[in-house]
Amino acid sequence: MKQQSGKQAGIQYQLFVLIIVAAAVGSLSFLLITRHGELNSTSLPIIALLSGLAIIAGEMAVEFSPRVIISVTTLPVLLAIVFIGPIGAAIVAGCSSAWVTRKWPGVAILFNVSSALLEVFISAELFIYLRNLVSASATYVSFALLSVAAISAIFLVLVNFIIGSFLFRVKYHQNLKKTWKQYSLPALPSQLILIGIGLAILSVYVKAGPIATALFFVPIFAGQHVFKLLLRQKELLVEQTKLSQELMDMNIGLAGALIMLLDSKDHYTASHSAGVAMYCRDMANMMGMGDDQQRIAHMAGLLHDLGKVGTPDSVLKKKGKLTPEEWEQVKQHPTTAAEALSQLASHKEIADIIRHHQERFDGSGYPYGKKGDEIPELSRMLAVADTYHALTSTRPYRKAKSPFEALIILRRVAGTQLDPKYVEVMAQVLKNEDLSYREGSKADFLEEFQKDRPARRLDAFLKHAKEV
Repeated sequence: MKQQSGKQAGIQYQLFVLIIVAAAVGSLSFLLITRHGELNSTSLPIIALLSGLAIIAGEMAVEFSPRVIISVTTLPVLLAIVFIGPIGAAIVAGCSSAWVTRKWPGVAILFNVSSALLEVFISAELFIYLRNLVSASATYVSFALLSVAAISAIFLVLVNFIIGSFLFRVKYHQNLKKTWKQYSLPALPSQLILIGIGLAILSVYVKAGPIATALFFVPIFAGQHVFKLLLRQKELLVEQTKLSQELMDMNIGLAGALIMLLDSKDHYTASHSAGVAMYCRDMANMMGMGDDQQRIAHMAGLLHDLGKVGTPDSVLKKKGKLTPEEWEQVKQHPTTAAEALSQLASHKEIADIIRHHQERFDGSGYPYGKKGDEIPELSRMLAVADTYHALTSTRPYRKAKSPFEALIILRRVAGTQLDPKYVEVMAQVLKNEDLSYREGSKADFLEEFQKDRPARRLDAFLKHAKEV
């Protein structure tokens, strides 16, 4: 069905191109028959000059968005319409269109040249009719001449929009109204400005001649070139941002993969990290923090145990009490994780949060013995979420506490181990949630991990790691 639809669209497009080509050939034939004496030896150099200007304008066209291209080609074509006539204007427009599209497929070149000739024919014939109607002379600047030229230029633009809209209709099956709204209307203001500039150039042509007019185009082309460079710079910035996000995603993806690998040694790690991240995000939201702070808190929760990758299995899985040497190994995990994450410029803040999440409110924690407000705010929040989820989880050395029991313990150590403010925030977060949320079993590492990634290049790898 799709193949038939595509074939039908191809036939419609070819038929539309054939109609435009036939109309252009008919128009050109009409001009050659009725206005064959229009060209002379004095007009040929001017046609060459305007054709050159039109080609340069076409080469310097600016692409605002896909399928929307703005150039000042209208200006030399308008001058040709007013001062040379339809045949000369057709040559100028045809040369410009053929040159700019010279690397396109043959059908596209034929269509663009034909549509340019057709647009010029309609606009030029309208100009001649209106000029004769109001007796406007091109030998001096008058309101009548400028008005007639403006109307002709507007028709030149409108015919271009109409042909383009029907092209989109037959080739891309796009609604005519949508095409006008998406492509034509946004381009209309700039075209009207160009018409205003064209009228000023027309006045210069009448007063000073074609050479002075050509010089008038120099600042126009220079401005267009600068604008094109600015757009290119913007595109490069977008590309650079995209690459930066992809690089950041890859680095964080590798960190997430390490958590998954750590989970293969200690099945508690991934589920614990997911639960802590979920609680951190919701606590930050409860505190009215902005989206960026919520994201940072969430990511810190996900990666806070990353440093345990370097902790031996015998220590992680030990059921009895740790020896002083083993405890020293465990105490290194916040610093290890922070040092790894601090290598990523965009995650230094997360690294700092993780570095201090084992500090205690009374200063008895590690690694630096900081206390109270010396501990970063999100580290204090992370410590509450980490402690709560650890209490509600089954470990080799003890059974899980109920949410009610865990909250009692949090309040008992508030002011010594934990910041009392965040203990109460945690209580408010848990208040109206279901049992699976309060137990932390609702959180899934992969689901939580996807929420803050700028891209998803490593999804397949992480899913595979989970299955393994």
